[in-house]
This record gives sequence, structure tokens and C-alpha cells, in this order.
Amino acid sequence: MYMNRIKYLDAIKFIAILSIICIHVAIIWPYSEIKGYNISGFSEFCRFGVPLFLMVSGALLLGREYDLRSFLEKRLTRIIIPFIFWAIIFAVFILILFFSLKNNYLNNYPLEWGWYFWMVLGAYLTIPIINEFIVNKGMRGAKYFIVLFIISSLFYQILIFFNISSFVDLRFFLGPINYIVLGFYLSNKKFSLSTNKIIILSLILFIITSLCKVGLNLVSWEDTHLIINDNNLCLLSYLDVSIFEIIQSSSMFLIIKGLYSNDNGFLKNIKDSFLENSIIKKFILSVSKASYGMYLSHVFFITLANYYLANIPLTGTQNALLIVVLSIIIFLSSWILIVITSKIPLIKKVCGYH
Repeated sequence: MYMNRIKYLDAIKFIAILSIICIHVAIIWPYSEIKGYNISGFSEFCRFGVPLFLMVSGALLLGREYDLRSFLEKRLTRIIIPFIFWAIIFAVFILILFFSLKNNYLNNYPLEWGWYFWMVLGAYLTIPIINEFIVNKGMRGAKYFIVLFIISSLFYQILIFFNISSFVDLRFFLGPINYIVLGFYLSNKKFSLSTNKIIILSLILFIITSLCKVGLNLVSWEDTHLIINDNNLCLLSYLDVSIFEIIQSSSMFLIIKGLYSNDNGFLKNIKDSFLENSIIKKFILSVSKASYGMYLSHVFFITLANYYLANIPLTGTQNALLIVVLSIIIFLSSWILIVITSKIPLIKKVCGYH
């Protein structure tokens, strides 16, 4: 079952799709608060899902020799056909419920749901070009990209903070392709530190950057000019390219990679007793294979949850607990849906399970 698969990349995809679902569930209650703090702001702890998916693509697709036509046919087919399939199903679903669902919700969420597909489509069209550079330049070429990625992120954030205009255009280094290069680099980088130290350091960085993102999300954006606004097209994207996101996503990537490669020290018990458990391994593998289909199909459950639960009067604490429980329920429901559809002969190749 695990032949030719990299276990920690499957685990990263597992965490990535779970984090995305958590964020989308939290959006159902955008104004719910606990002691004056907006609950949705705390979802920044989970806002690393899309970067992780891109980083997995980089770890799997960069640095390899392949034919351009075969690459595009295989990769584009795997994302386009499931997207069309679930888009049609979702359109029928919306038509059936049209007279009972909220119009404002119907107008906005389907468009937000589809942005990931178009972003990945553009990234896949670019990968063969970037791959030639990586194949020729190797890790040094990847490092060059990442350094410019970090510099660009800091540069534009400083401009935003101080409300400064600039004609310097580094926007090419603020997009999905850079997370793809980052994934290739981190998956192949040999660090001088021990695995345990990398895990601990990455955990510390993850917590710090997550707290920074939460804190920045809870302040008054308009007053501090920290908002990603219409005048800064390089940052006007659903994909977070802030320095905090770069560090947060990289830290999570290294934590999971480290746990799977840890063969000594106190963290080895986690690997042996939990990650290597046969049931856990099968579950992680199945979710990993279903992750793209889960992303495309979980919109059904989010739509229903928004309609039936969004207006129930609850306290902030009750909403926070409901977000946790509902995230798990939708995660499992969308996984079960994709697994079931993958067993149907006429649908298994178009449901997003691979």
C-alpha cells in the first residue's frame, strides 16, 4: 500500500486538509467573540493548509526529469476533471436548495471555493519551467528562489506598514510557485542539527509565528495599515505570503518530516507507538489520497452547516467548541464521501481520490 509513497508527505496532506476545513468552519461565525476577541482570528493557527499542499507538490515534482506533454496531461487531468465533476454536482446542489439558502452566501462562497483550483492550475503550468532551473541549479537554485521569496515578503510588508510606494517589482517571488520551491528545498535539505532539535526549534517557531498572526489579526487593521489592501496587488491574494506564514508553514513541514524520520530520542516513541500504528497509517494514507476530493466536496457540508447553524444564538465559548466538533465531523464526512465515490466504477477516476 505504501509502495513508492513518502509517508511524511501523506501526513502533511492530512494536516493540510484538516486545517483548511477548520478555517472554513470558523468563517461561519465571523463575528463571534470570547471576552472581546474575535474567534475567527484564532484560526490563524490553522492557516497553513494551502502552503503545505503547494510544498508537497514541490517535494514530489521538482528536481526530476520528465516529458513536458506527459507531465501536463497527467497533472492537469488530475485537477481539472475532479473540479468539473464537483462543480457540476455543487451547481445541482445549489439549484435544489436555492429557495431556502441565503442569497448572499450563495453569491460569495462558491467563488471563494474555486480559487484554489485556479491557483494550482497556474502553478502546474509554471512547474515545468521552474523545474528546468532546479534540475540545472539544484539546491543552490532553490535557495536563491527562497531568499528572494523572503526578501520580497519583508520588503512589501515594510512598505505596507509605513504606507510607502515603490516601483521595485518583486511580485514574481510572491506567489504559489515559491512555496513549491520551498517544499522541494525543505524535503531535500540536510540539516546539521539533530532531528529532535529541528522538531523542537520548529515547534517554537510555529507557536511564535502563529501567535504573531493571531495578534495581528485581532488588532485594528485599518488603523495600523497592516491590511493586505487593494493598493498592494502583490499581496492581494487568498494565499498568504507574509513572513509569518512562510515560517509557520515551513515549521509545520519540518515538524512532520522530523517526526517520521526520528529514530532516536524521546520523540521516537511518538513515531513507533502512534505514526507506525497500522490503523493510523492506513487512515493517513486514505485521507492523503482523498485530500483533493475532500477540498472540492467539503463545500456541501459547509453550506449546510452555514444554513442550519450560523444563526443559532450561542455564546462565544459555545461557538468555539462547536467549531472544533463541526470541523472534525465535516473532515470525516468529506473523507467518507470521497472514499465511497472512489469505489463506484464510473466515478472513481473523477472524484479526486488518487
